[in-house]
Amino acid sequence: MPISQNGVSVIIPVYNREKYLEECIDSVITQEVDFPVEVILSDDGSTDKSKEIALSFGDSIIWLDKPADCRTQGCGSARNRGIEAATYQILAFLDSDDYFLSGHLKRCYDYLGDHPDISIVIDQLYSQEGNHNKNKWHRIYPEQNEVTFEAIFQDCYIQSNLVMLRKSLFDQVGGLYDVEAILSEDYDLWLRVYEHGERIKIIEGGGAVIREHSERSIRSTRKTYESAELTMNKAIKRYPYPKHWIRKRKAVFQFRYAQCDFAEKKYCSAFCRLLYAFSLDPTRAVKLALHNFVKLIKFKT
Repeated sequence: MPISQNGVSVIIPVYNREKYLEECIDSVITQEVDFPVEVILSDDGSTDKSKEIALSFGDSIIWLDKPADCRTQGCGSARNRGIEAATYQILAFLDSDDYFLSGHLKRCYDYLGDHPDISIVIDQLYSQEGNHNKNKWHRIYPEQNEVTFEAIFQDCYIQSNLVMLRKSLFDQVGGLYDVEAILSEDYDLWLRVYEHGERIKIIEGGGAVIREHSERSIRSTRKTYESAELTMNKAIKRYPYPKHWIRKRKAVFQFRYAQCDFAEKKYCSAFCRLLYAFSLDPTRAVKLALHNFVKLIKFKT
């Protein structure tokens, strides 16, 4: 089908989310908008009742089964299938265990319409631990209205649930999500966005709620850091990033690996990583040491 400018395709990758999927879909189809919204659920091989729940919404959604011959696994692959199926030029994303807040789609869509030079816009974020009574408001760099290149390189803090972008952007930055960058496909995309001179604007308003899963393990956290480090190494081979950016970013990875090591009681490895991090970025190392020392003193008193 031809791509239309006058509407939004919301792409939701799905993998075994029967517990949250109904609320997720409902948060999209109940958005108050004056333009068409296409809801595409791209499955990544679910084995629970996710498909049954999705299809209960009838014509309100489009369900994409994972192709039988598809050998890639992960959010990036599922999103790519949704992007390829989208019939609108404007895209939004939502994880299947999270949900939009009211007004998100219209606010972002109107902003892109008023600013044709901007390719990506993001809203602000809530996080949720357990239930609606524990929502926490997270503002993304509230002192700015535009995400900086260095900030993205140092910490991929943009949550895809908040993003609305022009589909043509993927052609401009060298393709869709990198299916090999499992757990860091967002980091890879945003780096490519800035390498090609695009801009990401921040607007005021609650965009989405992200659920904080208690089952998130140390192992998966370490894997996330390892994937992001591989993505960074790939990026610095193709683009002339400043050397002091690279040193600081490498130090961050060492700090985070050290945290994982401490949690796993690998104290020798953790200490070595901290020393290496100190050699890369001594200023940050001193700040972290002082911060943790103050926390320890407060705890003891």
